[in-house]
Amino acid sequence: MLFVRFTDVPKEAFPNYERLPYEEALLLSTQVHQEAQQANERFASEFRIFDDADQLVYKGSFQFGDPTYPNLYLQLKERIPRIRIRKEDATKKILLLENLERLTPESYKTMTTAAIQQHPDATHVSRLRRGQRRLVYGVSGVSLLLLGSLSIVQLTQPDSPSSVRASSGDWQPLYEEALNGKTDPLMQRLEKQKSWSNEQQQFLITQYVEREDYDQAVAVTNDPIDVETIIMQSKPFATDRQETLQAFQAVHPTDEGAFDLAILEKDYKRAVSIPDVEMTTARKEAKTRAYIALKDVTKAQESVKLVQDEQLKQQVVTLVQLDEEIQTLEDQKRQLSEKTDKKELEKLNESLEAKQRQASSLL
Repeated sequence: MLFVRFTDVPKEAFPNYERLPYEEALLLSTQVHQEAQQANERFASEFRIFDDADQLVYKGSFQFGDPTYPNLYLQLKERIPRIRIRKEDATKKILLLENLERLTPESYKTMTTAAIQQHPDATHVSRLRRGQRRLVYGVSGVSLLLLGSLSIVQLTQPDSPSSVRASSGDWQPLYEEALNGKTDPLMQRLEKQKSWSNEQQQFLITQYVEREDYDQAVAVTNDPIDVETIIMQSKPFATDRQETLQAFQAVHPTDEGAFDLAILEKDYKRAVSIPDVEMTTARKEAKTRAYIALKDVTKAQESVKLVQDEQLKQQVVTLVQLDEEIQTLEDQKRQLSEKTDKKELEKLNESLEAKQRQASSLL
């Protein structure tokens, strides 16, 4: 069994940060790829592949909307054999390719770009549960659990409809107690389960982090990046986000945590210098803002190509215009300095300072 986790697909209904069974991830990504092609859109997304033991076996990027590869499988099939690895690790690469071959439906192996646009494979659509799979970090974990209590029980209790209804009645008082601040009974009930829905995972992680039990928080999904993302995006941490992330990063450091912490601390120079950061949509936008704050026009122009935020794009346009105006004023200033025209020089200095202040206040 293989699992795939996409991290920055800029589509609201796409389950970012969630480990999906490979076959389901293949179908979802193909559908988004098709939609992007039809809308003449292009955007890149990082993804990771994990095995049954939750070990990372592959990390890459997929270009949605790009006609080069009709689907994720065809990209992997071409690129994985090219990877140079140690001889002792050759078996791992062979095993990964064999698993991909075994798990991929035949229709995807022969798919072309034209075939995707005209005949998306619908044989597995009924197996998707987009709404149930979305993990909404911005909503309070307890209220999300309460609002979706019936669907959560249905996902975690594979019983008959009558027993599901009975179970949901058992859960309801626990959700209500949690909303009133008594979270221990609900946590104890959830801890007895072997698996959880996305909402339950978020609730448990949030509770563990609030109790500073960071090891337990990571154990929920076996990935510190999931915990770090919840800290960055969840409302319960809005008032002390920086302090919470600092404490978590001290125990479970990641490049992503270092980047987000630098952004929170407004240490933009350090943020943009951290390599190998898994760039989600939020981090791409934060990195663009960092370049704007640093007044790095070239990097800001490159970075903004990867974001969808129109306001941020306009800020970069303004930064470019101001930079050109500042350069012109500085050239005029140098020329006047040579002529020692003090009055004109004072006027230029005032204009130059005003433009520089405007550039500094863009964010």
